[in-house]
Amino acid sequence: MKTTPQPSANLQCGASLIEVLVALLIISLGLMSMARLSATTIGFNKGAQVRLVALSLATQYAERARLNVYGFDLGDYDIALNGVAPNPPAPDVNANDVTAATNVAQGDRREFTQRLANHLPQGLAVVNSTRAPGVRDLDIWIMWQDVNTEPSGALLAAGESQCPAGVNGNSCLYFKVRL
Repeated sequence: MKTTPQPSANLQCGASLIEVLVALLIISLGLMSMARLSATTIGFNKGAQVRLVALSLATQYAERARLNVYGFDLGDYDIALNGVAPNPPAPDVNANDVTAATNVAQGDRREFTQRLANHLPQGLAVVNSTRAPGVRDLDIWIMWQDVNTEPSGALLAAGESQCPAGVNGNSCLYFKVRL
């Protein structure tokens, strides 16, 4: 005669509450990590977009200086830190060459500083020109407040390393353009 085995009293038919909680903890940690990764990726993409806008603005300003070489030679394309953008007078067809070149350069400076302020967060620029026989160089520093970096992070320190002397707390890009 055969007897059927009796079910053991210790036999378990499912997951215990502790196993379910551990599984939920592991899944939630993974999801939080993925959310943090997504946020970081979006922040870096935004930083790349700001740098691309800064490059475009610097290129446009250099091209305008290249078109108005006489105004460049007069030093009218220099921008000091926290300098006030000039109000260029209305175009005068009877103006002499110096006045016309200066007025065009003032208009270019004003438009450049307005574009920086409009397209970059707290956008500023410092521009120095080198005018020597056979050499026309434009040094452009574009600065903005980068909201995606931590105040003590290495990324902020790397951005500040490109800034001119006396500027802290901003991200900067430096461009050297030979006209």
